[in-house]
Amino acid sequence: MVYGDKDHRTRRSKRDYQTYGHAAAPSRPSGGSKLQLALLAIGILFVLLVCSWQFLLLTKHSSDEQVVIPVARPAPDRSQVMLQFLAEHEANISHLAAQQHDLSQMLRELSEDVKKQHEELQWLEDHSTAEGNREHSDHLLVQGHHLEMLQGKIKKVEEAIAGAAPLPSASQQSRSDSDSAAAAATATAASASPSASASNSNSNNKQKAEEVPDPIAEKYSAKAVDAAAEAIADASMAANNAELRPLPGAETRQVTGEYPEEWLKRFSRAELDASAREAQKWLEGSRQAVKHTWKGYKEKAWGADELKPISGVKARVWAQCGLQILDALSTIWLMGLTDEFADATKFVESELKFDYNGKVSFFEITIRALGGLLSAHALSGQPIFLKRAKELADKMMPGFDPDTGFPSAQINLRTGQGCKGWSAGTVLAEAGTVQLEFRYLSQQVGDPKYAAASDKAMRSIIHAANGRGLVPWGLSRTGTPRTINNHITFGAMGDSYYEYLLKMYLQTSETETEWLEAWKRAMKEMMQRLILKTQGGLTYIAEEQSGKTKHKMDHLACFVGGMLIYGSRELPTSEVDSRWEATAEGITETCYQMYHRQPSGLAPECIAVMPDGGEGQDMKVWNNAGHYLLRPEAAEAIFYMFYYTGDPKYRRMAGEIFEAIEKHARVTYGYSAIKDVRVATPALRDEMETFFLAETMKYLYLTFLPNPRAVIDLDDFVFTTEAHPVRKVKPKGAAAQSHLRGAR
Repeated sequence: MVYGDKDHRTRRSKRDYQTYGHAAAPSRPSGGSKLQLALLAIGILFVLLVCSWQFLLLTKHSSDEQVVIPVARPAPDRSQVMLQFLAEHEANISHLAAQQHDLSQMLRELSEDVKKQHEELQWLEDHSTAEGNREHSDHLLVQGHHLEMLQGKIKKVEEAIAGAAPLPSASQQSRSDSDSAAAAATATAASASPSASASNSNSNNKQKAEEVPDPIAEKYSAKAVDAAAEAIADASMAANNAELRPLPGAETRQVTGEYPEEWLKRFSRAELDASAREAQKWLEGSRQAVKHTWKGYKEKAWGADELKPISGVKARVWAQCGLQILDALSTIWLMGLTDEFADATKFVESELKFDYNGKVSFFEITIRALGGLLSAHALSGQPIFLKRAKELADKMMPGFDPDTGFPSAQINLRTGQGCKGWSAGTVLAEAGTVQLEFRYLSQQVGDPKYAAASDKAMRSIIHAANGRGLVPWGLSRTGTPRTINNHITFGAMGDSYYEYLLKMYLQTSETETEWLEAWKRAMKEMMQRLILKTQGGLTYIAEEQSGKTKHKMDHLACFVGGMLIYGSRELPTSEVDSRWEATAEGITETCYQMYHRQPSGLAPECIAVMPDGGEGQDMKVWNNAGHYLLRPEAAEAIFYMFYYTGDPKYRRMAGEIFEAIEKHARVTYGYSAIKDVRVATPALRDEMETFFLAETMKYLYLTFLPNPRAVIDLDDFVFTTEAHPVRKVKPKGAAAQSHLRGAR
């Protein structure tokens, strides 16, 4: 093709020469040619004359502009100026009056809400001290406290507006406008007089003289109006969602505060106050880190699934659904980032689509997108999030196998067609980590089909286990549910199946014992076969393949530390193994050491453990897996340990990890994954997974709070594997079960 084009161009060149060459040869001019030449000369002369005339005019015009001769202008008609001024500001005045009316109305409504809450609290205090009413009383205290703070905020805004000057009546406004117009006319004439001074200020004086003073803008600035509108919007959301909204994180970042009873049994109030003050810089830093990342994403990749944080371009396509936005919803809510949450809500309302015509990971879209939307609904109460979650789930339902119940590895959201992934079978974690999300959707919309589909998958896994607690990660894809390999792991491909067994039981208020029994069997076998300790004192979780122990531990497996303390503190004491909490503490320490022992202060993807190694010599990077993907599992374990114990050492662990992330991973548009943590100044990968905002920064932020229960109470919420909190369901008669737990 290239050579053909070259020959064609060559032939065309020769053809051009033969066609036009003879016409260009000199010949004797005819009489007609002389006449044409004369006309051409006349035309050229005419054009030159016109151009010369235009040049002279242009030169004169420029000279006139350079010499400014100020001439006094007659004062404009006062009534005309007044009418023009009134026309410009009438809309603003009307809008402001409406804003003030709405603000006052909202304030009255909130005052009534607060009054009712206080009356109910007073009734509870007067008529009952029973333990059964304590939880409801605590909830009302939180709600009343929030409404009082919001009331104060609105009062301040109202006073700021009303304090400047009351809205004038129509007659007062007319007189004011008339006087202003007269003053403006006088000023205009005066500034145009020959007494104007230096030439370099002529243009400024002219501009100022022509400006009409704006007394209304001075009294009611756009900033004040915007502040009032924002307060009304906040109040409206609070009124609509008072029953669903927890105490906002942004308003509870006090340096000290009330602490859980179990914390005060181990630490003095002075110790806890000192820890909270130490963490204040990390608390604000983590919040700013999320704002920085959100800003970069909004500027460079809004609506994309991922952002490359160094180059500032769109990254991988997951489902073309703004996955970063959906996965960050619960984090920005808990942090009280109202502007960012408003941006995300607008995206969900008007831009979000689930029609990608390509292969989408069923597992990832469930935990990141579906979970993110459901959690945003659980926290904010806004119906749009539930509506879009149902829309997504409906497109995913065809992906569940009708026989096994296992979800397809991948699904096309446009066609509903499921397909297999990289594995010949079904991955344990992918089949066993969709249940919380689909069950919660059924609970909220009242349609059991979503829960039934995901529950069938979980029951098929338990059937394939054939009475065993630990399940190999490879499962059949179709036919009778069965295991197809012998690799048992709490790391990649196995991990969150075990997490969801426990959380399914707790999310339904401890009413469905089949999940608890399966989890307890798994924990018993894990403690017997996989929980080991090095000579140096590190507790770790090994893997097992074909009956042989592998002394390898993924960063992903660090979640086990959080899971064990969670089970120890949330289950009835009769169900708790006394070894769980000590094991949780040991695993969390090991995961912290993954960070602490590396020159960069960041953890590798995986470690090899040397059982016979002494202190400081019992772990190394496994198989050159030295990269760090901004993973959350260590921060997750640290959060749970801090939540239940209040031990300041866990907050310091989290602070050390955050400082290392801030030092090495922060880049122009967010935070980047690291190539090799074994280097003191590591190179970057220009990658940022959406779980960095969804999980890592959320767990760190909550750990830095003086009391995370003021923002998210695990008596009311359960975290999904992507750290999206969803509310517990409390069937009738189940409320009392929460009081069967022993002293903590």
